[in-house]
Amino acid sequence: MNIGRCLLAFMMVAGLSLPAHAEWPEKPVELVISFSPGGGMDQTMLPLKPLMEAELGQPFVFNYKAGAGGRIGFEYVYMKGRDGHVIGALSEPHFTNTTVFDTPRYTHEDLVPVGIIGRDVPIWFVSNDSPYQDMNDLIEAARERPGEITVATGSFTGEQYLSLAILEEKAGVQFRAVNVGGGGPVMSNVVGGHFDVGISRPASIAVISDEIRGLGVVAKERTDLFPDTQIFDEQLPEEMKIPHFSSSRGLMVTRVFAEENPEGFARLEAAFEKAVHSPEYQEALERMGFPFEWVGPEDAQTEMNETAELMQQYKALVDAAKTRE
Repeated sequence: MNIGRCLLAFMMVAGLSLPAHAEWPEKPVELVISFSPGGGMDQTMLPLKPLMEAELGQPFVFNYKAGAGGRIGFEYVYMKGRDGHVIGALSEPHFTNTTVFDTPRYTHEDLVPVGIIGRDVPIWFVSNDSPYQDMNDLIEAARERPGEITVATGSFTGEQYLSLAILEEKAGVQFRAVNVGGGGPVMSNVVGGHFDVGISRPASIAVISDEIRGLGVVAKERTDLFPDTQIFDEQLPEEMKIPHFSSSRGLMVTRVFAEENPEGFARLEAAFEKAVHSPEYQEALERMGFPFEWVGPEDAQTEMNETAELMQQYKALVDAAKTRE
């Protein structure tokens, strides 16, 4: 049972009257994407637009508010989304990490998930003309030229950067990491020859697979999108093992909307769940190679709470990244 339905059922059993709300949505719904156009989140959300419009009967308007590891967009949703007509694209652990590693206007409890549609993992990659063939080549070069090898990452608060920071600590190397502000710029900077290495997600960079080579995937097993790219565990010694971080995508709203308009929240969740299970959307995910897994709002909230506890362990590493910005 979802959050909205739970609240609705409780109020009915308790004999409480529901606040007067016109049927949500009353006007176009603004979907805020906290990252740049063209990245993995954008690719995942765009196929939802016609499906959600058909389900909700209102236009779905995309608004890109990139910056500060997603915080700018999340703050916008928090400030503008009380009535549910401004909602956010959920990116974890980015959202949770902004509350652990930064001091935004919102707290971890102020925004709640509508659902999660799947997870992806970090992949390190280079252009085809790069001299680096795998992670061992890269680490050896970083030891020979400390601080010179440039690495593009979409933020300093996501799982991609954490894989870099932990590898630097364990391997005793230093890269020149730069936050380029999203997955799209990561791809264009590496393919354009402006950076030596990029860190992204397999589904996000599948569109440029002919122009790049994977160095390593931070996961338990290889990805079908880059089957020849070894996972870190296959390449690196035990003392350099990196936790298997993953990222998830979905939708989120303000807790105020979920609690004050449980009927509206329930309608949004039902529309979202139906849309992501539709043949059209499943085909879109298959084309981009994004692994689908539906997680409802209660289980998604549990995952986010667990992520908050896990990320506390790496606060010092991410705090140190602020000197790089």
